[in-house]
Amino acid sequence: MTGHSENTRRLARNTVYLYLRSFFALVISLYTSRLVLQALGVDDYGIYNAVGGFALMFWLVTGSLTSAVNRFLAYELGEGDREQMNKVFSMSLNMMIGFSLIVLLLAETAGVWYVSARMTIPEGRETAALYAFQAAAVTVMSGIVVSPFNSSIIAHEKMGIFAAISVVETVIKFIIALFLVYGPVTMDKLILYSALWMGATLLLQSFTIIYARVSFDECRFRKIFDRNLFKELFAYAGWNFMGSFAGTMSEQGINLAMNVLFGPVVNAARGVTNTVRNAVSMFVTNFTMALTPQITKAYASSDMDYTKSLAFRGSKFSFFIMFLISLPLLLETEFVLGVWLTEVPEHTVAFIRLALVISLADLLYMVLTYIQNASGKVRGLQIMMSSVTMLNFIVAYAAMKIFSKPEIAYVVAILASLLKTVFFIGILKKTIQLTVKELMTGIYLPELAVVLSSAVIPLAVCFLMPDGWVRFLVVGFACVICVGLSSLFIGCTRSERTYLVELVKSSIFKKG
Repeated sequence: MTGHSENTRRLARNTVYLYLRSFFALVISLYTSRLVLQALGVDDYGIYNAVGGFALMFWLVTGSLTSAVNRFLAYELGEGDREQMNKVFSMSLNMMIGFSLIVLLLAETAGVWYVSARMTIPEGRETAALYAFQAAAVTVMSGIVVSPFNSSIIAHEKMGIFAAISVVETVIKFIIALFLVYGPVTMDKLILYSALWMGATLLLQSFTIIYARVSFDECRFRKIFDRNLFKELFAYAGWNFMGSFAGTMSEQGINLAMNVLFGPVVNAARGVTNTVRNAVSMFVTNFTMALTPQITKAYASSDMDYTKSLAFRGSKFSFFIMFLISLPLLLETEFVLGVWLTEVPEHTVAFIRLALVISLADLLYMVLTYIQNASGKVRGLQIMMSSVTMLNFIVAYAAMKIFSKPEIAYVVAILASLLKTVFFIGILKKTIQLTVKELMTGIYLPELAVVLSSAVIPLAVCFLMPDGWVRFLVVGFACVICVGLSSLFIGCTRSERTYLVELVKSSIFKKG
């Protein structure tokens, strides 16, 4: 019990750090996106999102290995094996450097060809698009190399420094945007923005490496090759690669398909949508980021009851947080965009509403996957996830061509998330002996009850009041009160309310 109380205090402390970052980043990031859109214009903003998304496709080469490093470092920390942690770190750094060179080769061959020959780019902007792609590719490569250091910070639950780095990143991006709009800029703004953001990223990643090397003993590189560890890492990463590939094709592949079918203006709308979705999802991501190492460590120590408890509570609390933030945005999307942006790209309103629904649907299974990842038994999970995700991409692409409506891709993604939930329940039952009844009564029915009970009053306000600031404020207040009370008294059990009280107390009276 003492250990669990300490975990609760640490989770509360880390959540506070990350939420403070989220509130700061939400305001600054949204205003930054407005400035960047203003500085670049709709076409160049769409180009940047299209080529940047294409560059990120090369992350799939190592994204699966990054997931493996995160899991193995947290698992070994849970078992207390420092020597093995150093082996994991050294082996992973070796492999990341090797894969970064593969990414360089792919980017300079297939990447340059695709941007030059296949992407829909306005006449005269081809050179700027190539510069933006090169800057994005360098950023991806550096992120690959620094990922083992970042994984160590997360495994040790040092979320304070993680949040600080993110805040500095947000401020730098804001300063760059201000300079683009108000500074004495004479060169091409798309090229300049890409170069400045690349330089800022490299600077912050250098700090991450220095901090991890100074703070953690395992972040000391050794020339080592452990054949068994290599096989374990690649066995885990190999199946995750399938999921990484499918996820990248679904997200960035659809982004590229929209560029080919509808042009860069739709990419601009998708870029704005991703900014909003990422800003909202950040609040949930921060909570689960603090929670994931504890789930892995609890599983490593064979405390299955605590593992299940963390996953159930994390799943419900994540959904309630996301719904609390999403509901007012769903109801007031047009008003928020009108206040935020001087020029709203076509399709943005529908994109944002559908993207928020996708985020809520993803949370029906997302947190529970951390149990499966902690177990290391990811074969069935990744086969199922990647199959549904690839089906999502194929169906979305075909539907966009048939109906000539980019919004259809988001509708298909919602259906795919629901299908993943159904399939995942069957897989998870075998991992920790769960029943469908436990999942329904413990997670899904309380979430449904909160959605139905808390949306009535805010919807009534939208129908009865005219559009404007007064309605926006009233809707926001109604959403906070209704969702908050419904989550606490309808969505949570008595023990979960007690847990929340302890979590809040631990965040106020920080100990340990």
